[in-house]
Amino acid sequence: MTKITEYGAYLEEFRAEVVEGLRSTLAEHVATLGDLSYSEDDEGVWVEAVVHLPDRKEPWVRRRLIIPARGPDKDAWLAGTIFSSALTEELDKRRT
Repeated sequence: MTKITEYGAYLEEFRAEVVEGLRSTLAEHVATLGDLSYSEDDEGVWVEAVVHLPDRKEPWVRRRLIIPARGPDKDAWLAGTIFSSALTEELDKRRT
């Protein structure tokens, strides 16, 4: 069993929190979340967010480890909040 399958419910909750957490930020930037996908390797499960911004031809991509190899180290909603907050901060810095 892969970790992505094993932690399916966790990843669904994570996704819901990220989508909700980014909703207003994406609207402010007139951006869209093109994809939120998962991959895994020996380090654990990674998330990759693809954001389409109106002032960029290429999508803006951010990748982060969200489930270490030993298993989740925080609740899914907290991991989603941290991830969406980090993306929000980076998007807001692009404005300045």
